[in-house]
Amino acid sequence: MTLNFYHDLPVLKSFAEAIETDRHAQVPGDWWIVIADVIDSTKAIEAGAYKKVNTVGVACIAAVVNVDRSVDMPFVFGGDGATFAVPDALRERAIPALREAQRLSRESFELSLRVGLVRVSELLDKGLSVRLAKVRLSPNVTQPTFSGRGWEEAERMVKDPLAQGVLRVEEDGGVREGSFEGFECRWQGVPSFSDHKLALLVAAVSSEADANLATYRKVSDKIAQIYGDISSYHPLRAEHMALSFNPRQLGHEWRVRSSRLGPWGRIKYFARMVLLNLAGVYLFARKIDTKTVRWSHYIDELVENSDCRKFDGMLRMVMDGSEAQCKELQDHLEGQRREGRLVYGMHKSSEALLTCIVFSYNGNHVHFVDGSDGGYALAARGLKAQLKSLRA
Repeated sequence: MTLNFYHDLPVLKSFAEAIETDRHAQVPGDWWIVIADVIDSTKAIEAGAYKKVNTVGVACIAAVVNVDRSVDMPFVFGGDGATFAVPDALRERAIPALREAQRLSRESFELSLRVGLVRVSELLDKGLSVRLAKVRLSPNVTQPTFSGRGWEEAERMVKDPLAQGVLRVEEDGGVREGSFEGFECRWQGVPSFSDHKLALLVAAVSSEADANLATYRKVSDKIAQIYGDISSYHPLRAEHMALSFNPRQLGHEWRVRSSRLGPWGRIKYFARMVLLNLAGVYLFARKIDTKTVRWSHYIDELVENSDCRKFDGMLRMVMDGSEAQCKELQDHLEGQRREGRLVYGMHKSSEALLTCIVFSYNGNHVHFVDGSDGGYALAARGLKAQLKSLRA
């Protein structure tokens, strides 16, 4: 049985180890890669709907994780969607949950969510590796890290409507049934402490795994040289976190969690959010602990449990920094690009956005970070343009 493959993987101790792809394990052939992304997300962003795009991506993660919380399934949030690995034993239950996420996306946010599954064995048969590992974020939370061209090929296949070997999920293709329990979106945007929040994507492009590893090591070392350790450029800081009472901001969670409720249920859910935030302000300010929750530690845990840097076949980071630091990093990346080692994308934002999945207020909560007004999605546009030029 491969059901607990991800659960049983050894935990890497640091992010530096996460990019060491020789530490990654091959995903079993009977697992499936799930690709979910918002169609025409760039147009939605240009229309000012980037928080909606973020919300749909994280709601999709909640729907899949809630299929069976006793089974660990790796996922990476990409700004305008998410990538998962799902065991075959849960595939038939994951598909109705994904359809429910498509319904939510269309009805509550007027966005179309594309979803497709590719069996890992299909990619292995093409000679493509599909590897992953997990790294420690905090005492309570681990984060998956992906490697191998199979992930990239799965995404290409799902986005190509003519590609064979894709199990496509359509909202009206069957039962829609899923839970968004744990989805929360109650924090204000976090403004820059320096000049901006930088959404950064870096993809090594050599056909040799060792050469790519050397490239990622060099980029990581350069980031450390320019920005310092992660505490120096982390986009979140406990003292700058503030709960929101803006109905427009709270409305994203409300639309997700109350989408199947009647009018009175929707009113009650919104009132509950406001009351919980009022209680949170009181508990956080006075650092009050209860029998069940250490509220004095929650915001520190939130910062620890945020996914501001990750590796899913490319390096993804949201960083706080200055214009001078950004220029020095861009000069380095541009030099590496000219040498044919990598492609990259950048987008500067004024704030970091936070979207959360909270299964327990005692440590088991994950917080997805992106830049405002475009973040990863607009950084990806620049990276794809460079990649297209490279392959021309």
